[in-house]
Amino acid sequence: MNPLYEAILFYYDLQPRAIEQVGQKLIRVETDQGMFALKETDIDRMRADEFVHAIRKLTKLRFRQFIPVLPTKFGEYTLFARDKSYYLMPWVNEVDYHSRVSIEEAIADHLGVIHRITVKTQPAVKESLDGSCERLLARWDRHFLEMSRFADQAEQNRYISPFELTFLTHYGLLEQLAEGARNQLEKWYEATLEKRSYRSVLTHGRLSRHHAMATDTNELLLFNFEQASLDTPARDLASFCRRSFPYALWEEDEVFRWLHRYEQHLPLLDSEKHLLCAYLLYPDPIYYAIGDYRHGGNELEQVRRLEKRIIAMRKVQRFVSKLAPAEEKKEA
Repeated sequence: MNPLYEAILFYYDLQPRAIEQVGQKLIRVETDQGMFALKETDIDRMRADEFVHAIRKLTKLRFRQFIPVLPTKFGEYTLFARDKSYYLMPWVNEVDYHSRVSIEEAIADHLGVIHRITVKTQPAVKESLDGSCERLLARWDRHFLEMSRFADQAEQNRYISPFELTFLTHYGLLEQLAEGARNQLEKWYEATLEKRSYRSVLTHGRLSRHHAMATDTNELLLFNFEQASLDTPARDLASFCRRSFPYALWEEDEVFRWLHRYEQHLPLLDSEKHLLCAYLLYPDPIYYAIGDYRHGGNELEQVRRLEKRIIAMRKVQRFVSKLAPAEEKKEA
């Protein structure tokens, strides 16, 4: 047995009978007291504190639809060893999900509950809003600069690869998406500044079907709150949609069903819809595709992945045109 895992389990008063590595960072532990899941993570102490805060808050608010994190005999929820952090959960046997609604719709329902029970209205200070927008725009500008450089380099090559040709063919779309994202961000900024308030919620940060598990009673449990923080609901929803859209093949009706289920718990404000649209529109998936391409790999597979993302971004563009709040007509 691994001495490190045995030392960690000592803090839980658990004597392992068998330890099995079942994932890159997940260890199944069999003991006389039952089966447990030991999770290894790379989060630092500050992020670990946010994680523990989220778990405690959900527990206090009696949200049950997540896999609980167990405390050590000293009341700690995370342990640090060899530049890694660890936490323990009860082992849950995963079964196939069966329901009339899609797993994403069920997750959206849980997400709506989490946001509803943790929502708080915060005062919007101009200096703070300016800082948030500047940081986001700076990140977007860096990403678009890299895409522009990639386009310039590709055009100067004597031989343009299939990946580069596909990228150059659709470069105009990327400019449209980036401009649309900036416009939606500006509308969020103006609406928030005018209202002088915004809403914050406890966000999961990386929610998707990969962080949800169906039980033998067909209950859906969420897990991996390692990136949890207090943030705008729009950012959490955008992350969820980005990670989940491929499973819905970007069908607009399906995605609107997710939002409808979510809004049964927490209806989105117009300003939040603008921010959601901004996050969805920005062509970050194409930026990351370029990074993957530069790391090498099968050219044909890289082209196929890029084409899928371009098709997806076109569908996002149409989806956002229906999601974005209509412009108010001013009387003459």
